[in-house]
Amino acid sequence: MTVGSLLPLMLCTAALVIAALIGLVVILLKPARDKSKDTQRGLSTGSVAKSARRDWKSWLPYVGIALLLAIWSIWGALFFLTVVWLLRQNPGAGTDFKVSENEKKTARRVYSWSFLSPLLTVPVFIGALFSAYDSSTDGRVLAALIPLILHIPLLAGLTSKNGFVYRHTQQGILLMALRAGTASLAATMIDSAGIPLYLLGNGGLWLLGSLLGWDQVRRGECWLMRRKGETVEIITGGGGSAGNLAPQVHLEKSREFMQRFKKEEAKSHALAAFRKGNRDVRLQALWVLEVLEEVEKF
Repeated sequence: MTVGSLLPLMLCTAALVIAALIGLVVILLKPARDKSKDTQRGLSTGSVAKSARRDWKSWLPYVGIALLLAIWSIWGALFFLTVVWLLRQNPGAGTDFKVSENEKKTARRVYSWSFLSPLLTVPVFIGALFSAYDSSTDGRVLAALIPLILHIPLLAGLTSKNGFVYRHTQQGILLMALRAGTASLAATMIDSAGIPLYLLGNGGLWLLGSLLGWDQVRRGECWLMRRKGETVEIITGGGGSAGNLAPQVHLEKSREFMQRFKKEEAKSHALAAFRKGNRDVRLQALWVLEVLEEVEKF
């Protein structure tokens, strides 16, 4: 069978895997409903049962994608469903959404590991791929997924009682899944076509994912939390949090931190003043944010 005759099959395979990778992102746009909130609102048992049925039905599109992936690789299909399940989990009851430097430090480790892990995972990937060079597509996909064993310690973040750490752990899992999916597709492509895909796709996700993750943690933000409508309470180092003070006090503290050249604390209080204050306070807070060059980000 020539390379030309394999081209349509290769394009169909690429389309299936790309659709699955897109599905991983789409699932974040429709988060699963929190059953504990339903119970707290006093919903009846029948209503909770209906909610459970809706949750079950929400799995149908992903099962469909998994079935399509199974045509390409059963390991790819199982991996896809596992990642979907992990990303649909929610923090348990009593989860704290306050963010101090300790929480930021813990969340930052997720992306530090993402950045440094290729030192271990790439040699394992190359070794596993060479051992499966003449095997079937399933064998090559399994070889590409083997390095994920080294990422198992990352799952410890899902036991955290802090929502900020929990969601950043899930973001890290999503990043690893996209990288593994790209590597799996590259491993099954004929000749040298997979090499540029691996270098550009996997390498781009590695670099951009780590940098953007670090930046979000530094700013006390989380893309996944925004998608789920969750908010955090920033705890500053100057006493008090960015969520339990009067707007005018927030504004005064932002100016104090500006004078002490503590940009993050000043920005946090200025944002709180802008959200809670009246028109005059909002204008003054906007001026502070302009000085801090944070207006475009806000």
